Amino acid sequence: MVYTEHTSTASDGTSLHVDVWRPETAPKFVVVIAHGGAEHAGRYAQLAGELVAQGGLVFGPDHRGLGRSAGPRGHVARFEDYAHDLHQVMREQASRGGDSERPEVLPWFLFGHSMGGLLSLIYLLEHERDFPLRGAILSSPLLGLTMKVNPVKLAVGKLAARIAPRLALPSGLPAEAVSRDAEVVRRYVADPLRVGVVTAGWFGAMNAAIARVVQHASTIALPCLWYVGTGDQICDHQATLALFRGLPKAAARDQTMREFAGYYHELHNEPAELRAPVVAMIGEWITAHLEQPAVVASS
Repeated sequence: MVYTEHTSTASDGTSLHVDVWRPETAPKFVVVIAHGGAEHAGRYAQLAGELVAQGGLVFGPDHRGLGRSAGPRGHVARFEDYAHDLHQVMREQASRGGDSERPEVLPWFLFGHSMGGLLSLIYLLEHERDFPLRGAILSSPLLGLTMKVNPVKLAVGKLAARIAPRLALPSGLPAEAVSRDAEVVRRYVADPLRVGVVTAGWFGAMNAAIARVVQHASTIALPCLWYVGTGDQICDHQATLALFRGLPKAAARDQTMREFAGYYHELHNEPAELRAPVVAMIGEWITAHLEQPAVVASS
């Protein structure tokens, strides 16, 4: 495996760090990583390595305000800004790889976890026909929070989102809830790139993004693999199941849902014996969709 990194510049001048994991031979497919909140793309190195071993080229940016990307820490005005950044990075990576790695030739897939799952759904609502993808994998998508917010704090947050959108507040994410693997939790806590705050504006943007997805997810035509852990203490897996159950003719539209009993938030970072079937599922789903036609890009 060959690892490289580079910087992309968003349309508003924000510097975006990008991690790339590439096989030593010509790739068979491409996976774009949209990481979750508080973290960064580098935390997906193990999963990337496993996909590279199957022949995948894997890359992903640190979202603005997170990891090694620029921008106010933990802030975004709209989740559509994340989506536009991701679209730009994808187009740049397609150009970097030459004609043989363009999505018209090589199968491309989108993988989004947690906040990145919500971001991925917003991306598809914004850009589904702007870039030919074969499918999307949605891991523990952020469609609701398991941690219930105090009503007073919620009201203050909504007010601050209007009058002081860059006011930073502790995210309140319990580190021990990301995984049952103690070493994963230890590294998560010690990670110097972890961002432990979100702004009031981010909170408002999250709620607006969830509302948009709930209203319009049924219009997404791309094949999608959705999966959740029933032991998730961060994202409300019941909200994801409720949305999925409301999708019209899900099976006919190649929309698949998998539930993993008792699994914590980061299913790809659970203890080895538990994460193995999750990683196998991802690889098998990608393999099954390599020959599927991509959603045709608009002219």
